[in-house]
This record gives sequence, C-alpha cells and structure tokens, in this order.
Amino acid sequence: MEQRGSGDGWILAEILGNAPTVIAEGIKQRQCRPLGNVYRGRMLTLVAGAIDTVRSSGQPVQVTLGETVGDIDLVVAKPVLGPGGDVLAVQIFTGRADSPVPQPHRAAGWEWNLSVSAGPRRTRWTREFRNLYGVADTRPEHDHFGLADLYRRVPRISDIAVLMERVDNARDGEFLSGELIARHDDGTLRLVRFVRRAVETAEGVVLRGVDHDITHKTDVGELAIRVMDSDIASTVHAVAGVHAALVDSQHGYAIKWITAPLTGLSAAAEGGQIGLLHGEDLAAVRQRIPARLPAVARVALSDGSWSRHTVRTFPVPGYGSTPVVMMTFSGACPEQHAQHVGGGGCAVPDRQLA
Repeated sequence: MEQRGSGDGWILAEILGNAPTVIAEGIKQRQCRPLGNVYRGRMLTLVAGAIDTVRSSGQPVQVTLGETVGDIDLVVAKPVLGPGGDVLAVQIFTGRADSPVPQPHRAAGWEWNLSVSAGPRRTRWTREFRNLYGVADTRPEHDHFGLADLYRRVPRISDIAVLMERVDNARDGEFLSGELIARHDDGTLRLVRFVRRAVETAEGVVLRGVDHDITHKTDVGELAIRVMDSDIASTVHAVAGVHAALVDSQHGYAIKWITAPLTGLSAAAEGGQIGLLHGEDLAAVRQRIPARLPAVARVALSDGSWSRHTVRTFPVPGYGSTPVVMMTFSGACPEQHAQHVGGGGCAVPDRQLA
C-alpha cells in the first residue's frame, strides 16, 4: 500500500483511548483517523499486530514479511512512552526491507495530573519531551514540573489561554488536540501539534498527551511574526522596570512568566509548584484585584527569606475555572509602580487573550 505522498513512510498512532487512531501520516496531519482508514486488508492486520506488540512490551519491533504486500515487505513500530513507562503512541514505518529506514518525526509523551487533591497543577515529562521542547533544565527525568515550567516554552499567551480553558473543563475520556508555538531554551521557534486525552486513575483525572514537531509544514519566519505581540509585552514590562507573570490568584502559583522571572526564586516557586507570595499578603492582594490597586507583598526566596515587592494585579479572562491575573512586581513604591504599568488596564495585548 502506498503512503499517499507522505514522503517518509511513517505514521503516528495514539493509543490513549480504546483503539489506535492515526494523528499524523508522514508530514500530513490526520484528525484521529481510524487505523482502518489508512491501511486495508493484510497490511491492516500486520500494522495492528505490531501496535499490539509494542503496547504490551514497550519495546520497538521490526517485522520482515516473507512476501510483498502492495510493494511493502517491512513493518517497523516504535513506542512513544509516557513518564510512567506506559506506551501512549506508536510510530509505524512500512516500506522495503532493502531500503534504509528514515528517521521518524519527533514525538514525545507527557502527563498532567488534573486532580485538585494533587495540589498545584504539575506535569511529568519524558526525556523525549524535553528534547522536543528544547529544555535545558537538568532536573531528574521523572521530577514534577509546574505550569510555569511548561509555559516558559510557550511564548503566545493566547495559546496558553486556550490550553488552560480546555484543560480546566476536561473530563474522563475527553479528547483534546491542537497546535502551539514552542520556544526552545536556546530561542529556536518550533510548531508543535498536541493530542491529549483525560483518563481516570487512582490519583484522579490525569491528562496524557503525545506532542510532535510539525515545524516542517510552516515557515519559521512566520512563527516569529506570530509571537511578536507576546515578545513586545515582555519587552514593555522589562523596559518599565517591572517583572510580570500570569498567576493563579486563588493559590498564588505562577502559570506563565511574561518577563524573565524574579531573581532569587527557588525552582519550585519559579516553576509554579509553590506559591509566590506570603499567604497573608496573597489574601490582601486578592482583595485589591477589582480596583487594580497596588500593594506591598513578600515574595518567597530560595534561601528561605522574603523579599518585599510592590505588587499589582490585572484580571485576565479566558482561563476556564482557574482565576488568573497578570501580576506585576516592582521594588518601587506603590505610586511609582502604578505609573509604570499604566492607569489600570491590562498591559497584555487584548488579542493575545482571545
């Protein structure tokens, strides 16, 4: 069977649900097509068998056929593993045994515990996920990461708003998919497609996902234009002498640093796994949100001490059930800080919040 112009012979099939579905066919994106829509007859049986073998063993398989089926006599299947070692997807190549097998497109698995009892939203990444997103962080492979760790690699605030709204409303069995622009730690921009499914576990609802790089379908210069608004927002705050972050105003966790993070924070605070502000100060700041009034608050530092900052908050719409504010931090007095960030409107460009 021909691969219908895919160019490299690989498909990517997610197995997050009850049956495998194809999410990419070579460089072409597929909207979770049933495996039977891509393969027929004997090839369907062979590919489905290879997927079952990889799913049960967690290991790659290679099958050389004793005959050619539609000019194909080789099936190769590789697992895409999640952080716990579960197989979340399978990459499948069908081609000729006497020809080199090309490299598949980058794909990686990860998971996100959505249970309220789990505390702050935390993600677990595989080594492949770190490579896909260009992460330079050297923490152990199975450490948890906070939302700010994750969204540090997602420059567009609008992408984050869409993800947060859809994640907040995820229920067992619900399927999510889409695209986002990722920025590697070295500044490289990539286009990533994600497929995620909510699964009920003993720990509550967990979102398991497979992300894969689809930068080949676009122009990197176009990606730079699409992140321009977010980059300008970061620059404006930096020039004004303030730091800014999207923060869960109920619990005080950072979701996304719009500027560089405050200096001296622990990895847990910077990444959104513990609150930024002293509990008493967070309550006071929360009361000032409707009037957008500045307040002085203590920020937790990595050495256990507290640093006082003038803090101001601006409600940000579009993040589902999570109450999100843009929070700015400055060492200036409240009056000066109010002048820095404007007269009360949200400093993030409106169309980045759509």
